[in-house]
Amino acid sequence: MAVPSDFIGKLAETLGYEPDLFFETGRPYGMPPFHYRRRKKLGQKPLDKMIAEMNIRRIQLNILLKSAKTSNSFIPEVDRDEYQGSNGRHFNVEDVARQLRESWLIPDGPIENVTDLIEDHGGVVIPCNFDSDLIDAVSQRIDGLPVLFFVNMNAPSDRIRHTLCHELGHMILHTTTFLDDDTMEQEADHFAGAFLLPPRAVGAQLARFDFRQVVNMKKYWKSSMSAIVMRADRLNMITPYQKKMFFIQMNKLGYRRSEPYEPPKEYPKKIRKLIDHHLNVLGYSRSELAKALHLGEAEFDRMYGPHMVGGGTGGGTRQGPSLRVVK
Repeated sequence: MAVPSDFIGKLAETLGYEPDLFFETGRPYGMPPFHYRRRKKLGQKPLDKMIAEMNIRRIQLNILLKSAKTSNSFIPEVDRDEYQGSNGRHFNVEDVARQLRESWLIPDGPIENVTDLIEDHGGVVIPCNFDSDLIDAVSQRIDGLPVLFFVNMNAPSDRIRHTLCHELGHMILHTTTFLDDDTMEQEADHFAGAFLLPPRAVGAQLARFDFRQVVNMKKYWKSSMSAIVMRADRLNMITPYQKKMFFIQMNKLGYRRSEPYEPPKEYPKKIRKLIDHHLNVLGYSRSELAKALHLGEAEFDRMYGPHMVGGGTGGGTRQGPSLRVVK
């Protein structure tokens, strides 16, 4: 039984989308398996909303990429059965993180901009508003698309950096090998710490461990104080008692909920460049581009305005050629 066209029109108007969205072809995708534990905590309604937003943004990215060149860079996958580490070592997470830093020519110091780094090596970071703090980002490998990182831009900037590296760890470690969910989460978090805070450089700074030193390290490494302390614990550079007392002090100061000295927010650039390319190079008007992405103009601004992608998108008044809505 066909759905009445007037119902589709009213539904699209209510949601802020164009009716064509409901006729887009292509397979919908759910959450990757390594998000299962957090998925159980999230609840079905917010989870469904999150998956819907991811699929809508994937459809829109597909449309935008049809008129743009794609990068030849790629994010590697590790097959741990065939892994050859340094000096013939067997697979371990620390070695994978170190080798990736070397292959991406990252100096033995802080990563200036994690979002730029991922996008420079073939990923696409897609800014989202998940309306939940239980999941900060989700990553996916989908045939025919770059590796996708859907990130909750409402999270603190140091947490976004760590979460993106956590998701990078999943994309490297867990797309050819599936383990139990807890193990994959632990490995991804281990990778994020090792990638952001390499042991040799961090170890030298942790020779003196106190609250002021960790604050100074946060400003330098752009990682949260909590992440630095957990990294120190993993490297066996502090005692369990030191770790416990540090987090007690953070609790007293209210820093477990909101840390001070946040680094600047990192905004994805690929999405912004794709939007700018269509507006300023291909000559589409803002309303035409919104329609091509199956969006009303208000929803286009919510999803792709400066508060989500940073900077301006220019254009918006020139009339360009009519857009072909892909079905």
